[in-house]
Amino acid sequence: MWWRSGGAAALVALIAGITAVAGSAVLGSDGLTRLLRLRAERQELGEAAVQRLQANAALRAEIERLRSDPKYLERLARKRLGLVKPDEMAYRFRDTDPEPH
Repeated sequence: MWWRSGGAAALVALIAGITAVAGSAVLGSDGLTRLLRLRAERQELGEAAVQRLQANAALRAEIERLRSDPKYLERLARKRLGLVKPDEMAYRFRDTDPEPH
């Protein structure tokens, strides 16, 4: 019989070798766990890239609007910088109920 002539030992050695290779592939430093970690990182980077592309598109639209819409530019200058036209008067009001410190 084959198992009595050393075939069983060869079979055990083969199974042990396959188990060691499979374990190394799954648990090793370049194994399945690293592959899964890299896939997750790639997914995160892809999502971040999409967000940045969307933000860039919004900024380009804002730039175009600033260049082409004088009323929008004026509204922003008034709101953000407090600018007024030469024939206008600006009134500033103090807060009557200051926050306690």
